[in-house]
Amino acid sequence: MARRYIPERNHIVWIDLEPKKGREVGKYRPSIILSSKEYNKKTGIIICCPISTSIRGHMTEVPVNNLDKPSVVAASIVQTLSWRDRKIKYIVDAESNVFEDTLMRLLPLMGADRIL
Repeated sequence: MARRYIPERNHIVWIDLEPKKGREVGKYRPSIILSSKEYNKKTGIIICCPISTSIRGHMTEVPVNNLDKPSVVAASIVQTLSWRDRKIKYIVDAESNVFEDTLMRLLPLMGADRIL
C-alpha cells in the first residue's frame, strides 16, 4: 500500500486553489508550505502562499529559482486550505532562503516585526 503524501514546511507543491472569490489567487498552481508536517497531518489543513510567474516587483515577492519558469512567492497572500481535498502534488523543496525570506516579508504586514 502506497504511503499518502503529507505536505511539509518548505515544500513547493501543486495545489488547486479553486474556487476563488474576488481578488483571491486561483487556478492549479505552485504554493510554498509554511505550516509543519505535524500540523498538516493532524488538521488536514495547510498554511501556504501561492507562487506566480507574474513578477511585478512588489516588496512582498520572494524569488524562486528552482522551478521551470522564473517565479515569485506572493508572501502577502497567506491561505489556509484543506489539502486533502485539493489535488496536492509535491514538486520540490524550496531553496534554502525562500522560506525565511517569505516570513520576513510577511511579518511586517501583520505588525509582528514590532514584537520580535
